[in-house]
Amino acid sequence: MLRQYIAMAVGLLCLVIAVAVGAEEAQAPADPGKIEGQLAQGKAYVDRLHKMVSDGFNELEEARKSQNITRVNCVNEALTTMKGLMRLAEGNYMSMQECAARKDGGCAEHEYVKISITFNKSEELEGQLKGCGGPSVDGAIDGRPYIEKVIDPDVPDVEPTQGLTDIVPKLEQQVSASPFFCPGGVCKN
Repeated sequence: MLRQYIAMAVGLLCLVIAVAVGAEEAQAPADPGKIEGQLAQGKAYVDRLHKMVSDGFNELEEARKSQNITRVNCVNEALTTMKGLMRLAEGNYMSMQECAARKDGGCAEHEYVKISITFNKSEELEGQLKGCGGPSVDGAIDGRPYIEKVIDPDVPDVEPTQGLTDIVPKLEQQVSASPFFCPGGVCKN
C-alpha cells in the first residue's frame, strides 16, 4: 500500500515539473533579432509578390494584344489567383507587424510561415503564367519551335514486323455432335 502512495506521489511530482517547465518555455522572451529578420524577409516576400503581379499584368496585356484567347484565359486564371495570394500576404504581414509590436515571437513566426507559403505558391503560379500559350519566343526560330531529336544508339532501328508472313489459317468444318442438327441439312450417320 505504501508503494502505491509513493508511486502516485512520484507521478504527481513529475506532472507538476512538466507543467512548470512548459509554462516557463511559453513565457520565454522573444528574440528581437529573429523577429526583425522575419519582418525584413516578410517585407521582401510581399514586395516580390507585388512585382510578380505587375509582371503578370504585363503578360496579360501582351496576350490580349496577340489575341490568343487560350493564352489570355490561362494568364488571367493564374493572375487572379496571384492577386488573391498577394492580398492574403499583405494581411499576414500586417498581422506579423502587430505581433512584433507586442513582442510575441510565436505569433510573428506563425504569420511569417503563412507569408512564406503564400510566396512559394505564387512562385509556382508565376511559372505557370509564363508557360501559358505554348513555347516562348526564346525557344523558337522564325516563330516555329525548335525540336531536337535524339535517338538512343542502343535502340534497334529495324522494323519489328520484318520477316513475319501472313498466316493463313486452315479452317475445317467441324462435325456436328448433335443428332438433331445437321449443317447444310445433310446428316452423316
